[in-house]
Amino acid sequence: MTRILICDDHFADLQSLAAIIDDYYKAASVGNTASDSKELANPVCIYSLAKFTDPKEALAYIEEGNTVDIAILDIMMPQMDGMDLAAKMREMGFNGFLIFLSTSNYFAEQSYSVKAFSYILKPAKNEKVFNLLSGIEKTRKMNDSNGFTLSRKSKTQFVAYTEFMYAEVKNKQLFFHLIDGEIITIYGALKNYTEKLLSQPNIIRPHNSFIVNLDYVRSCENGAMSMRDGTRISIPNDYKMIKEKWLERMFGEENK
Repeated sequence: MTRILICDDHFADLQSLAAIIDDYYKAASVGNTASDSKELANPVCIYSLAKFTDPKEALAYIEEGNTVDIAILDIMMPQMDGMDLAAKMREMGFNGFLIFLSTSNYFAEQSYSVKAFSYILKPAKNEKVFNLLSGIEKTRKMNDSNGFTLSRKSKTQFVAYTEFMYAEVKNKQLFFHLIDGEIITIYGALKNYTEKLLSQPNIIRPHNSFIVNLDYVRSCENGAMSMRDGTRISIPNDYKMIKEKWLERMFGEENK
């Protein structure tokens, strides 16, 4: 799912761009975009779109904790210009792709100060938007193969698999422990992350309340594993199999 936000005070321009985006994802779902984005093929809902003509409403949407992967902002708006809106979004933790809309390229240099991905001159053309979305989706797919994203209020954070040590659930809160000592706390269910994390050969679920990166297990004995930070995690089931998998990961097949 790609979550897109558009903010443009000109309703007609907003609707036109929304239609182009919809055309792109409809084509991408069957692999027929001009940019040959066959990797997006998926007949189910593969994107969502939040549309705003008022930048304050767009800002409130971010402040409420809604996840946005791509923000497309008009620069010239009366209540708050796109540059200011982008800066405030960045301050709130938005770290997605940022694209500006304008009738001229006068602000192109300024756009880099808020880490803009690109710039679209109005009126938006299909080819330009298709190429931008294709490039973004390819970049996102590459990132997905290297890690996962955690979303909490006002902030979205990418975590590389190599940074992830273990996750635990306590009282409807998830705690993601990273190798550098950082702990990311979010509300949610561990099952929302299970499929993605367990797709990695070095990540297992030894306990209903834990998902563990075997690369950061210090020892595995007496029915439990000890993590690099000293945390001890019991293994209620399949202890022998899990220990063998850890030994194989750490020392190779011959040391199981």
